[in-house]
Amino acid sequence: MYQALYRKYRPKVFDDVVGQDFVIKTLKNAIIYNKVSHAYLFYGPRGIGKTTIAKIFARAVNCEKSKDGNPCDICSSCIKSKENQTVDIIEIDAASNNGVDEIREIKSKVNIVPSDLKYKVYIIDEVHMLTSGAFNALLKTLEEPPKHVIFILATTDPQKVSETIVSRCQCYSFKRINEKSIVEKLNKICKEEKICIDEDVLKQIAISSNGGLRDSISSLDKISSYKQELITMEDYLEINDMISNKKIEEFIEIILSGDVKKFILEINEYYYNGKNLIEIINQVICYLRDIMIEYYLKNKILKFKIESYQALVELLNEKMFDIKKASTPKIYIEIMILKFIENIVLNSKEMDQNISQESQNFKNEKNISQEIILGNKKEEMDNNQPKDLKVYESDVNQQENQSMGMISSDNRENQESFEEKSNIYEIMTIRLNNALAQADKKEKKQCEIDFKKLNDSVFDQDIGYVVSELLNSTIRVVSKDILIISYEYDSVVNQNLRELSLFQSVLEKETGINKKIGIITDDMWELEKQKYIKSTKNNQKYVIIEEPELIDMNIERKSNKFSELSDFGDIVEIN
Repeated sequence: MYQALYRKYRPKVFDDVVGQDFVIKTLKNAIIYNKVSHAYLFYGPRGIGKTTIAKIFARAVNCEKSKDGNPCDICSSCIKSKENQTVDIIEIDAASNNGVDEIREIKSKVNIVPSDLKYKVYIIDEVHMLTSGAFNALLKTLEEPPKHVIFILATTDPQKVSETIVSRCQCYSFKRINEKSIVEKLNKICKEEKICIDEDVLKQIAISSNGGLRDSISSLDKISSYKQELITMEDYLEINDMISNKKIEEFIEIILSGDVKKFILEINEYYYNGKNLIEIINQVICYLRDIMIEYYLKNKILKFKIESYQALVELLNEKMFDIKKASTPKIYIEIMILKFIENIVLNSKEMDQNISQESQNFKNEKNISQEIILGNKKEEMDNNQPKDLKVYESDVNQQENQSMGMISSDNRENQESFEEKSNIYEIMTIRLNNALAQADKKEKKQCEIDFKKLNDSVFDQDIGYVVSELLNSTIRVVSKDILIISYEYDSVVNQNLRELSLFQSVLEKETGINKKIGIITDDMWELEKQKYIKSTKNNQKYVIIEEPELIDMNIERKSNKFSELSDFGDIVEIN
């Protein structure tokens, strides 16, 4: 009669056990140094070797010629225990024998000395299934057992085991077996059984088993019966009602793109082709996990925002239990994903469009700057206002215009003469770009220290208002040549831009900071900071843009002790 592979290749000695090195070493030393306890508790996930090690340990403690803690398989004790010819090793399934009567029967027999072996060993599997009455009946026996009795309790759910029982046992935590060890074991079995199979299939079996070697061997046993020729990944997917990684990727893209029609058609195709939808959702979760790891560790460029991938994997992982318990998983999955598309995907599309528009605006600014540098100023002056202002006026989002420090339509009349004679907004945008391109944390820290020197001139009648405005600003980013500061309100930004030359002169005179100043709004900074972070993650570096000459703003000069500094002029020299 054919014997299942997981039974055929069940370890007979400790050295054959895959993984669980800590447990094996401790138990072998206990046998070698004669420190065997009266009760053990083995706990951990299913299929990782708890019962197997319990059986090996029961044979090893009774072995007459134990070598390095392993049973010798030669002595009469080993032969009897190996062929189940002894009554001194008792295996009990607590799932079906969980009552008080069964435990009382054990109590009545523990005092009987072993008939064949040195120790009488009781292996109680799934011990957490015992009733509270059965636990109480077992308690006294575990506390003071006869010298010839050893109890080995095994469970997949240690939280359900009575604490009084746990405190009377040596407890060993069994870990999930890593994928590499599982693949190595499967390769050995394939060579022994002459199974021709792709390495990728073995890796997928190891991944799907979730650290359980028994499940892996059972899966190999099933697929090896499918055909005698080479077993490929397509065969594995077909047998397990799964789909390929390429299909998984397409399925994720359909969801994140918000294509409801394609999503419904795809789900129906899987369902009517007999695919396991629960297993497909598991595949999606694993694939999303791999995408996120590649994004954070390898800076992989993604087709959609990382937040969308995160939201989808969190939803699927959270709802997996409900999907499995649903009477009709297909309907549950459809409703869940449709809600996700409506609440997450469609809402984020508008945000993506805004980001795209911001990027386009920034490109337009660069083109404008290049045209100015190349001497293409005529068209701009003929239009009677700067080109970069037109770009921002055409933006759908008026709030962004204001956040960039531009003049809104409500107060445009009051600032008309200022706008007509200045390209200051374009210059501020370029300075912010260049400062981010060469941002220096040490320079920023030094500027923050030097700014404190301004406190000595706050009450100066001539420059006190300039000093106060500088102190009221927030230093955002600093490079070797540029200092960017921000204010909350557009009106403050517009007013201070009129005094830009004076601001730079006062700052240099009072603090020694000799840098070009860029003045923006807090909102503009937040927008640009997000773009900068996104560019950094995508390995896209900011490019230095040459700054055009400042067009005369017709600024009213002030008569004060720094009036000679104002003769510096309105034209900023280009480095």
